[in-house]
Amino acid sequence: MKITKLNKNAAAIMVNRYSLRDESGHPVESPAEILMRTARVVAEAENNYRSSGATSIEIREKFFEMLYEMRFMPNGRTMANAGTKYGQLANCFVLPVEDDLGKGTDSIFSVLRKAILVLQTGGGVGFSFGRIRPKDASISTTKGKTTGAVSFIKVYDTAFWVIGQGGGRRSAAMAVLPVWHPDILEFVKCKSEEGQITNFNISVGITDEFMKAVKKDDDFTLRHPENGEMYKMIPARELFSAIVDSAYKNGEPGVLFLDTANASNPVPHLYKLEATNPCGEQFLGPYENCCLGSINLREHVKKFSNHKFSNSQMKSQYMVDWDKLAETVQLATRFLDNVVDANKYVTAVPEIEEAARRVRRIGLSVMGLSDLMYMVNVRYGSAKGQELASQIMEFIRYYAMKSSVELAKIRGPFPGIVGSIYDPQNMTWSVPKPLIAHKTNFGRSQLDWKSLIKELKQDGIRNGAQTTIAPTGSIATISGLEGYGCEPVFALSYTRHTREGAEREGKEWREMYYTSELFSKLLIAHGLTKSQRNIVLEKVRKNGGSCQGIDEVPKEIRDVYVVSSDLAASEHVRMQASMQRWIDNSISKTINFPPNARPEEIAAAYQLGWATGLKGMTVYVEGSRQQVVLEKKIGPYETKTEKQVTSEELCPECGTPMRKEEGCSTCPACAYSKCDK
Repeated sequence: MKITKLNKNAAAIMVNRYSLRDESGHPVESPAEILMRTARVVAEAENNYRSSGATSIEIREKFFEMLYEMRFMPNGRTMANAGTKYGQLANCFVLPVEDDLGKGTDSIFSVLRKAILVLQTGGGVGFSFGRIRPKDASISTTKGKTTGAVSFIKVYDTAFWVIGQGGGRRSAAMAVLPVWHPDILEFVKCKSEEGQITNFNISVGITDEFMKAVKKDDDFTLRHPENGEMYKMIPARELFSAIVDSAYKNGEPGVLFLDTANASNPVPHLYKLEATNPCGEQFLGPYENCCLGSINLREHVKKFSNHKFSNSQMKSQYMVDWDKLAETVQLATRFLDNVVDANKYVTAVPEIEEAARRVRRIGLSVMGLSDLMYMVNVRYGSAKGQELASQIMEFIRYYAMKSSVELAKIRGPFPGIVGSIYDPQNMTWSVPKPLIAHKTNFGRSQLDWKSLIKELKQDGIRNGAQTTIAPTGSIATISGLEGYGCEPVFALSYTRHTREGAEREGKEWREMYYTSELFSKLLIAHGLTKSQRNIVLEKVRKNGGSCQGIDEVPKEIRDVYVVSSDLAASEHVRMQASMQRWIDNSISKTINFPPNARPEEIAAAYQLGWATGLKGMTVYVEGSRQQVVLEKKIGPYETKTEKQVTSEELCPECGTPMRKEEGCSTCPACAYSKCDK
């Protein structure tokens, strides 16, 4: 087993977020112990089924090895909650909302109660408010007027804010309103003032009918939610412009292409897809949840044998390790299927467990795609980059389905398979076609789709949905990655402000420089001295994190080491579309625009995304929000919270949080000790 040593900051993040805690709230596990606990709890689900040739203990060891080597990381809730009182292991949920204040099980306030119970376990929840009657509709019982969909989104937002004040993980939610809803213009503008509806992301559910009307400059019909009858007609481009302008100003609303999502809905006989989780990568049916996990692509490259590196001509030292990737995909698929069984669902909301077991959705994701592309010398966003991303995602989809079919032979197919696109008696699923032809030889073996389909028709498939691409913020940081999810690298170098160590310097904040490890190593390999590298990195920081246009950086590096702001919007969109062909759920990705972008560029990106088959899109114009997760110039600011450990409070030998008593710090795991002087 490869020995993985986390850097101190990554270990601190992992311990603070996912460690079990003692009665005083202090973390008590090392990173390795967190991973072992997770592997043990998930592997115990093996005991529910007849043996497949390996014992649960052997599977536990395989799971732990995969996690410890950082080849795959489960979502945060799985690591945080495995083996705890809650034991709720899923990150993503969707709950239905009916136009009823409190009588029915799916009424507005009944669902609010259920949502709060889910949020208390750390889950994020998505809702479609499309069934709520429009503002100023008549109420027959009281002779009054309705307040509309946005008013209830605000009620939910306030409730989530109140719950969030009790500590713990901040509530995350998604509000979706279909584009045909009479309240759509109010919805589009409801977050135009920053600080409004802070616990929700918002997205418009776009239909093909609407996009066609925009293209033709036709009128578009808004409809009554209760009966589908016409409410009024409006110019489609007027509404489209309102969506574009709002997204241009603050990144919201996002857009969800509902017809595209439903065209690949694996279980159309059970429901139509109307909403996603808060980050938009998971379209889910009523009460469904999904357990996510991400393959670390940076750990799936290997060095060329007999390769000679030349300073004068940059050649790739690495290639994709397809055999290792196939092994990880199959084991990770098994891991996530086990999570469906190991999960302790929210007992007060029994519909969640019923929905999860009926379709057995899993969300196998990736992270570090841009790291891999740096290493194999392929420019992210280029035609070759689009093809490589497509080949990787086809490969992952194939082996995820292959593993799921093998699991179905032993454990049975998902219970809702009859009537689904995978129904062995009437299978309507077919192998997708790539957006960009697979012509380049990246060393990948042929995929035997024909044989896999034959097995699927015979044995069914264990999981109704298999793949997604999630944003992977924390787990990518822990894994030491430069690119989150399928995103390009944000910046090769930037200034970061942290509280850690600032007090010793008598400051509130301390400046730290973040620099891409891969970029730095390449500069060294090209013979740049330390002083030359420092000059380059300072210029990169002044250049918004990009090395483009910096003459001291060799051209062969500049040609590959692009960052998000170096890409045209169309390259962002086509990268996402190339991967979407092989992802049966959706993708969380941001289409970034420079500060001088124009609204018509946003509009063009939306139209390209719809035309190329995206299921959802988020755009962001740099500098349009006051509060963002990352900024290249002044960097992210950390918040100071109680009972958090810093990297210096972790044992340097094993990573366990140190206990401090009477001026000395002792590791409770390995007995390492140090005393203050």
